[in-house]
Amino acid sequence: MARKYRRWSRDEYDRLETLINQRWRYADIAADMGREIYSVIGAAQRIGLMSKERQGWRMRKDWAEVDRTLTDCIEAKMMTVPQAHDYMARIGQPVAMGALYRRLKTMPLDVQRRAKGNSVMRMTAACHRVHRRNKSKTT
Repeated sequence: MARKYRRWSRDEYDRLETLINQRWRYADIAADMGREIYSVIGAAQRIGLMSKERQGWRMRKDWAEVDRTLTDCIEAKMMTVPQAHDYMARIGQPVAMGALYRRLKTMPLDVQRRAKGNSVMRMTAACHRVHRRNKSKTT
């Protein structure tokens, strides 16, 4: 059921500004003012109260540690990105696989080349195992 739009009054904008300056969450402001959360966010954007830190409150803060772990997995442990993804999940540092690939693109070129080399090396080893298995079955 669609809700009918209700215009924001000057008093509501003032109250919104006060609550944002007091570091209230948007969900709490919406509940307090009897508005939808997206209406509150939109009003904050319209009057210029959206700060960068509020926009990214869900963003990870530990990317430096993730980058160190990924680099260690690639260079020292000779892992591929999917293997590093699984390893990081096992040690309690879960990261989306796509995010790891995006982070890898920002790393130095030697790390990127090592990751590609690890992937090629793993694929070659798997192909050799399959070839040996097929060869032993025919003899």
